[in-house]
Amino acid sequence: MNIRHFEELGFTVIAKPLSHHVEYKVLQIQGFGINPSTYYYNDSEDNPTESIEQAEVFSHGSVKWDGCSNWHFDEQDRVMIHGCCKEHLINLGLILAACWDWTADLIPETWSA
Repeated sequence: MNIRHFEELGFTVIAKPLSHHVEYKVLQIQGFGINPSTYYYNDSEDNPTESIEQAEVFSHGSVKWDGCSNWHFDEQDRVMIHGCCKEHLINLGLILAACWDWTADLIPETWSA
């Protein structure tokens, strides 16, 4: 499992490279602990979790070899996409762009975008 923490954007990304595309799951970081731990929103409880497996998926999608991408915002299925400030809204675009950039590293033999 390929995992990258984009703490400055408030997200962790899980990537699954396949032959001609990469599938992504984007998790929203809720906060940080003292040891240092990363906490995520939890599907089944109101308490945050350190477990990536129990974390809510904020968004999922894929980026293909030619640069085309498709995204679904799971968070919008639960309530809505929320930003407390302009920076939060900008970070949504930046995390999708970071996934797009990462695709070239994950499938270099077929990447042609």
